[in-house]
Amino acid sequence: MIMAGSSQNAERKQLVEMLGLYFEQQKMVPPVASRILATLILNGTRGTTFEELVRELAASKGTISTSLNTLVAQQRVIYFTKPGDRRRYHCMAPGYITRKIRSLLDQWRLEAELHGRILAYKKAVNRTGGGEPISTHVQEDAVEFLGEAMALLTRMAEKYRARENQYLLHKR
Repeated sequence: MIMAGSSQNAERKQLVEMLGLYFEQQKMVPPVASRILATLILNGTRGTTFEELVRELAASKGTISTSLNTLVAQQRVIYFTKPGDRRRYHCMAPGYITRKIRSLLDQWRLEAELHGRILAYKKAVNRTGGGEPISTHVQEDAVEFLGEAMALLTRMAEKYRARENQYLLHKR
């Protein structure tokens, strides 16, 4: 890791901590694994060695090793080697954007299905004419919105999948 000065080093440490806390709180990633992810993000596709992670994060070799192995198994991190060098270089696995989009699509599909079933129920109750009609506008709007949003996200997933494949400079 090449740093141009103490202010960049301080900024880097702050970013590692901020990203680490984000991964801990929002993604439920353990603390050391969170800091590893943050470090790999900051280093980009050039890769980061095990020794660099031990030094930068001031954690034990065992903790770093266990966390790295877990992140590789979860397909959040990949590693590669360089010709003439036995060390492994770790970097973030490609596909973050498409994985995020897939996760949103899965969540929204479930929500659209639930709204669709609620809408069908309300319409069936309204057809029986037993009392004051139940409003259906919330579910109708939700089904329409989610359908349009999922179509847009599907198109975006294709676009970003193609881009992310280009970013991967190192193959396993």
